[in-house]
Amino acid sequence: MVAIVSLGLWYHHIQSPLNTIRNQAEQIAKDRGKLTTIDDFYWYKHGQSYLAVSGQTAQQKSILVLIRQKDGQVTLLNQKSGISAATAQAQAKSAFKPRKVLDVALGKRKSQVVWDVSFIDSQGKLGYVSYSFKTGNQVRAIRNI
Repeated sequence: MVAIVSLGLWYHHIQSPLNTIRNQAEQIAKDRGKLTTIDDFYWYKHGQSYLAVSGQTAQQKSILVLIRQKDGQVTLLNQKSGISAATAQAQAKSAFKPRKVLDVALGKRKSQVVWDVSFIDSQGKLGYVSYSFKTGNQVRAIRNI
């Protein structure tokens, strides 16, 4: 019983920073993006770190709020002006036939907004692919990491 309680406390302790970052990002999304409903949270960690929150405004407009973690710079994106996380994941599955998709995250590569999909391939190697948010075209792929 003590082990279960200890494990629960340990898990809560390691999740605490993630929950704090997520809560801060969601508050920024509500304030700057005027989101009234939160759908998803993404954390992009390639190069510069970005936090992204998707949701709906009171007018039912689907918005992505992209936040550069270093300085809090905010970019607002209409979700209809680009591909979705689900589309990026489907494209990665089709192109690379991964054993498992690990993560999908929205961020910026140079000045281009991209969806990154990280995965474990059929050989057990780590890989990731970036797709342009705007066009859906593949921007970069790295395999066999």
